[in-house]
Amino acid sequence: MLKYLTILLMLFSTACATISRPTAVPAPGKEIETVQSPVSVTVKTAQRSVGGRGYLVFRHPDQFHMAILSPFGFTVMEMYSDGERLTCIIPSRDVAYQGLLSELPEQGGLKNWGLIKWVVERPPVAGPSLGAREIVMADGRREQIFFDSKGLVQRKVTEDGDEAVYQSYRDVNGVAFPESIEMINRNGDRVKIAFDDPEVNEPVEEAALKPRLENFTVLPLSEFRGL
Repeated sequence: MLKYLTILLMLFSTACATISRPTAVPAPGKEIETVQSPVSVTVKTAQRSVGGRGYLVFRHPDQFHMAILSPFGFTVMEMYSDGERLTCIIPSRDVAYQGLLSELPEQGGLKNWGLIKWVVERPPVAGPSLGAREIVMADGRREQIFFDSKGLVQRKVTEDGDEAVYQSYRDVNGVAFPESIEMINRNGDRVKIAFDDPEVNEPVEEAALKPRLENFTVLPLSEFRGL
């Protein structure tokens, strides 16, 4: 599977997309269940800015697997999330970090990965009144959700300053799907994920969402300091 993903990413990195995409309009009863896509990832903090390409697999409500690859196709880092549990694997060091999302360190933009579960939550229906709607989240915090004239989510902001921005929706398999999502935490650190030709609501192999930790030293997630 990794060989296939590497070849796929190389093709996407050299291809030039010229086909116009259909206008995205939310369809009644159509929601995102799974996503599989090559991605570009950019992390910006006060200290540095880094980026890379990779692949993301997501299954509703909160399972995802993201692999970040080097320019030569080697896996630099893998991240797996299942509910509140996050696993980060650094193959070059034979080390994996595992723990709860709440244990991610604040520095270096790492805390933004803990926002992914919130970012992919299904929003309430826009309803007749557009603009901003305020709701109470599952953890008791309040958030504002901003919709456009088509009822698509443009932005979400929590009461303590975390923000998610959704850009350039396209129609994918009858579902309105953003071309990119940017997460900005309360410290101003940013993580942007751009999707290249995503597959939406296609079957996902169970093995793609389960980390394999054989021959890795497993450390607490609180010790993870990035690459």
